[in-house]
Amino acid sequence: MVYDLIIIGAGPAGISACLYAARQKLKFLCVTKDIGGLANFIPEIDTYLGYHYMSGYELVSKFRDHLRDYSVQACMGGVKSIKKQGKNFLVNADCGRYETKSILIATGRGFKKLGVKGEAEFEGKGLSHCAACDGPMFKDKVVAVVGGGKSGLLSTLFLLKIAKKIYLLEKNSKLGDHVSPDIIDAIKKSKKVDIITNADTTEIVGNKFVTALSYKQNGKLKNLNVGGVFVEIGYVPHNDFLKGFVKLNARSEIIIDKENETSVRGIFAAGDCTDIQEKQVIVAAGEGAKACLSALTYIMEQ
Repeated sequence: MVYDLIIIGAGPAGISACLYAARQKLKFLCVTKDIGGLANFIPEIDTYLGYHYMSGYELVSKFRDHLRDYSVQACMGGVKSIKKQGKNFLVNADCGRYETKSILIATGRGFKKLGVKGEAEFEGKGLSHCAACDGPMFKDKVVAVVGGGKSGLLSTLFLLKIAKKIYLLEKNSKLGDHVSPDIIDAIKKSKKVDIITNADTTEIVGNKFVTALSYKQNGKLKNLNVGGVFVEIGYVPHNDFLKGFVKLNARSEIIIDKENETSVRGIFAAGDCTDIQEKQVIVAAGEGAKACLSALTYIMEQ
């Protein structure tokens, strides 16, 4: 069987694309590792039309209901590779190999990792990549936030109301430039926060749970006794399987045009995995719809 469209990913962009594909009665398949992506981890969303003041997980549950209304089925698994197959494309996924006339990529993004000893071992055991999600579990504890960019600073601001003390570690000589001065001032003025610059994290230490963090500063190895570590160093798009196939920018985001088409004719992309500036749930949903309509035009032209 040859599909009209294969949608890869089922975050807000992918789900939106699936609904439009179902409405247009396309012969399509959704291939995804999960439903909702990073949206599941947002503690509160108050800017999504019609659904203000709910968590990301609750909003995704609404999305799931909408998918069920249109009987959308997902093939659960990741994609290993995409290649040309004559005029069509061949998608090689964990759950099978499929031929399709067009592809819509909406794989989203994930948390960047430090890649240091102990990080994988203690993830979920005192180490978190989402202060907004897990912060309340560290009430009145001494914690470390790794990352002095936008993600780290916003996380530190959030933790001010929760943690007993916060060590903010930044590997560069100063905190992030692209952050509101008010946020930086509030953090610097807080007696709860110790800012440590030129700090290169080397290890997450613990037994069954995180107990300490090691870092190098000016060539000297130092340790912090902490009850939790928040790694907040930004995000990375889930586009590894596309390298060398479509054009990516320096951040590995998919470069798209105003019609959401990539550098390869017949392949479209939407949401956080692309080079659009704003990474928001409502923006991703709109981009998914737009990309699906562009794919529909392409299919009809063929």
